[in-house]
Amino acid sequence: MKDFTLFLFDVDATLIRTGGVGLRVMSRAFEEIMGWQDALAGISMAGRTDPSIAQEVSRQRRGKDMTAPELETVWARYLELLRQQLQEADTYRVLPGIPEFLRKISGQAGFALGLGTGNLEAGARIKLERADLNKYFPFGGFGSDAVERAEVLRIGVSRGERYLGRSLTNRQIVIVGDTPHDIAAGKELAARTLAVATGPYSLEQLAAFQPDLAIQDFTDQTAVDAFC
Repeated sequence: MKDFTLFLFDVDATLIRTGGVGLRVMSRAFEEIMGWQDALAGISMAGRTDPSIAQEVSRQRRGKDMTAPELETVWARYLELLRQQLQEADTYRVLPGIPEFLRKISGQAGFALGLGTGNLEAGARIKLERADLNKYFPFGGFGSDAVERAEVLRIGVSRGERYLGRSLTNRQIVIVGDTPHDIAAGKELAARTLAVATGPYSLEQLAAFQPDLAIQDFTDQTAVDAFC
């Protein structure tokens, strides 16, 4: 076992699934605030940061980026709707093996858990709150910090180092996600990458991007333990 390992987890389709609630309320926020119906139609969401999605929508609709005040208003409404509707959604679920893995790792010396997600921090916290998962992730990098995913992860690592009071080598960092974007961003940091096929990509599709480890889900504890 390495002397220390920091995991940075994606949220959607890696830790939990909202069953489409996040997509629906973001689309509704764009419609209510900006007047854009079906704003997310044709937009690729997987592995993206919320700001990058918003700016792509704006460029498609009117050929320019959203202003900071526009974004602030849209995000405020999005977060309000997300909190309202997520608590009632019967499609919400924690993904297989996640609770067991988080409980095990959080109780062991030599490991730390953080988030590395394209969600706004407030959105990520709302999504994890329902399953009481926030307690496992005291720090992270978020879409509210940066547009590019690799920069989000760099910020998450930096906050993790400050939280831990120690510097980490690249190979002590593990990026966990369900899309090729997570793998690519992790490789950009020269970190190790753990891909999980609980999102829109199959195990074979993820393996083609050459993560350090690809698993079907976190019930595959033998593989994860060997990787750690």
